[in-house]
Amino acid sequence: MWTNKFFFLLPVACMAVLSTSQTLPSIPGQDPADCLSSLEVIPNCISEIFGSIISGHIGSIGHSCCLAFLGLNANCVTQTFAFAPLFPPTLRDHCSQQS
Repeated sequence: MWTNKFFFLLPVACMAVLSTSQTLPSIPGQDPADCLSSLEVIPNCISEIFGSIISGHIGSIGHSCCLAFLGLNANCVTQTFAFAPLFPPTLRDHCSQQS
């Protein structure tokens, strides 16, 4: 009996969550892929950044990668790292100390 209610309420709950979720606004005139273009020219920069998000260890990010990250637009960083909102300020602090 309770399983029937569960399987009825599960899709209803999923639809409620999906219908109320909001997407981040895009930056007018800027494609999110273009946002990372300055990081792409530095070998292994993007993999260093995303690897540090996964590992939680920021010390492996190189100096040139840090300089490129510090040069990114704040809106770009917010949009790109929306899944890890605490990471950009931490990386910014780390990179500011390196330069």
